[in-house]
Amino acid sequence: MRFGLALSGGGIRGAAHIGVLKALEEEGLIPSWISGTSAGSIVAGLYACGYTTQELEDIALELYQKYIDLDFLGLAFGFGQWLIGKEPCIDGIIKGKAIEKYLKNLTQDTNIKDIKMPLAIPAVDINKARTVMFVNKMKYTPTQDDKIIYINDVPLYKAIRASIAIPVVFKPAMIDGRRLVDGGVTDNLPIEILRKMGAKKTIGVDLGYNGQLRRDIDNILEIGSQSLDIMAYQITSLKSQGADYILRPGIYDIANRDAKKIIECIDRGYNSTKDNIKMIKKAINSRSSTSLFYTM
Repeated sequence: MRFGLALSGGGIRGAAHIGVLKALEEEGLIPSWISGTSAGSIVAGLYACGYTTQELEDIALELYQKYIDLDFLGLAFGFGQWLIGKEPCIDGIIKGKAIEKYLKNLTQDTNIKDIKMPLAIPAVDINKARTVMFVNKMKYTPTQDDKIIYINDVPLYKAIRASIAIPVVFKPAMIDGRRLVDGGVTDNLPIEILRKMGAKKTIGVDLGYNGQLRRDIDNILEIGSQSLDIMAYQITSLKSQGADYILRPGIYDIANRDAKKIIECIDRGYNSTKDNIKMIKKAINSRSSTSLFYTM
């Protein structure tokens, strides 16, 4: 039962991916390929490095509580510039240095090319408007007309830091002169790259917007996050058609500021996977490649 697993972005809700992996493992379903965008890149990258689901749970709790560093000085200066009619120079609310250092400590400078498990993490070159795919193993040969930039030589922590750089919220990441932002801008559920790495069966876990009504959008971070989610919805709907199964745990009611609900996210990801394990197994074992969807 070899299959590829794609993990979407989702902010705090990304912790649900840990529950999904835990449930799959209990059923003997271990992904042979894995990809992840934004929050999904943290789970996918660390899982590919060998972290267990229990270790990932501990990391998630620590990460969201300790390593989000707001750039208060930059915000104040940028606002002052705006007040006097000058162009604000701030490029993100969260600096990202603390989380980058934390990720570096977790991965010990591991290069993505040295990870045994096939792994892919997308980001976006904001200046060239092109997807940058950090990927270690590919059977696909890029062409000169390919709109995606493929990179296989980069420290894992830098690839993750780039993929989580939500525009306006996080400062962009700089890698080899490229100014990179959240991979969810162009590919919030990286299914296609799993095929390019050799996966014939693919499962996607989509934590993004799916038409749900939200009434708690009452601050700048939630407004920005919701706007990006709505934009990503149409793109994801088109790109996910190539998946054999899409699991939507239905946790969109949890806001990105709800750091205390990490365990709830994990549990809901676990439960939705268990509830639909028969359909997941059917999709993996099916000889055809028909897409199936589940929304809780």
